[in-house]
Amino acid sequence: MGEKTLGFLLMTGPYTFENSMTFYKLAKAAIEKGYEVKVFLFVDGVNNAKLNQDPSPEEPINELFQELADAGVVFQACGLCTAARGFDQTGKDFIPGVEVSGLTEFAEIVGECDRLITLSV
Repeated sequence: MGEKTLGFLLMTGPYTFENSMTFYKLAKAAIEKGYEVKVFLFVDGVNNAKLNQDPSPEEPINELFQELADAGVVFQACGLCTAARGFDQTGKDFIPGVEVSGLTEFAEIVGECDRLITLSV
């Protein structure tokens, strides 16, 4: 049996809702179970992977996301959403491992996943 793929659509920013931490815990558990994990950051979800955040030392979301990227999680950030929030379109405002892409890439993620979890308001 091949490796299973779990996909996420994360639509909320860090520190407003528990969605970012919920995503982190689910993704980490999935990796430990041998799943491949792919994430599309959409709308305010792109703020989760922003470099140099430090509003909560107990939950440094960008550092936790970096941990996941280092473990092989594939991160895509919506290009329109990043542009609307003033982020560089080459990805230099994000943690290493985040690629700025579009809805076509999100559709590919959906097609590659065995399950897709959406975290939104």
